[in-house]
Amino acid sequence: MQTSLIIESNGSGKEKLETLLQEGWSVFSITANHGKSYNDFLVILEKG
Repeated sequence: MQTSLIIESNGSGKEKLETLLQEGWSVFSITANHGKSYNDFLVILEKG
């Protein structure tokens, strides 16, 4: 099973990532999205 979330440059989404990791999810991949005024990261997690 997989899920995903966006971590924004202002830190938004970080708390959700920490919660998912505590629930046993593992990071599958991280993709950076570099915009002109922001840097976001798409994080894909998996749980077996």
